[in-house]
Amino acid sequence: MIAEQVAAEPETTGGRRALRATRRFLGVSWLNVLGAAIVVLVLFLAVLGRGIAPHDPNELDLAATLQGPAAAHWFGTDNLGRDLFSRVLAGARISIEVAVIILFLSVAFGTLLGIVSGLVGGLVDEIIMRITDLFLAFPAFILAAAIAATLGPSLNHTVLALAVVFWPWYTRLARGQVLSLREREFVLAARVAGAGTMRIATGHLVRNVLPIIIVQVSLDVGYAILATSALSFLGLGAQPPTPEWGAIITDGRSYIQTAWWFPTFPGLALAVTVLGFNLLGDGLRDWIDPRLRGSLGGVEG
Repeated sequence: MIAEQVAAEPETTGGRRALRATRRFLGVSWLNVLGAAIVVLVLFLAVLGRGIAPHDPNELDLAATLQGPAAAHWFGTDNLGRDLFSRVLAGARISIEVAVIILFLSVAFGTLLGIVSGLVGGLVDEIIMRITDLFLAFPAFILAAAIAATLGPSLNHTVLALAVVFWPWYTRLARGQVLSLREREFVLAARVAGAGTMRIATGHLVRNVLPIIIVQVSLDVGYAILATSALSFLGLGAQPPTPEWGAIITDGRSYIQTAWWFPTFPGLALAVTVLGFNLLGDGLRDWIDPRLRGSLGGVEG
């Protein structure tokens, strides 16, 4: 019994610390509260959206085309009679899933390269940085559009194209953090103790780089969603009948004067979602910034 209580105590303490940190973060600014509320709502809709949607998002009803918002169809219907409210809910899940995959690939690959580059240095650092500069030399969205167009219109190709665009930023960010940490006492002590490069990277540097990466990810979620919708709007991303927000806006742009609700509601969903993640990311950046809240050195070894 005593052993169970001792084992549960760290979890309880960790939960209390997380709760206190959340309260402090939300107490800093009402914008943090707004951003967190929007993100929680979007995540809730992404998980449960299809379950609470009143209609099948791909169900056609040619007798109810371009009907305005009403009790039967809260956001109206599109040019094929599909319920826009259901399609917007389904689009939330697609947008979040795509953003998560893009950032997972970008963060995993980019952070690993950045840590290796900063820790090893020399020729390895030079090669990695020159390759990174090569990708950064092109405008990000144009490069993503070129890759997506070359591979062919597809949501999967859009994910790959955006991952290629995003990873260099994480490489730069991780490398900069490692360069500022590799001469610190805890890294030098690990080297003296005989720890190899991989051991130092995984055991000491990753957890010091992680807070900065998390802040950048929270900012980039909105950008990833927006870029995905932009490529779909250009016809390079999601293809019919996928209810992705950018694709819905593309279908509705021809009806902006006769059926304003068609492109408006998915556009508002996209704008509010990006706003929420940007507010949350800005709040986390200001809250974690060592110049505002003290050094992150307490995370060290």
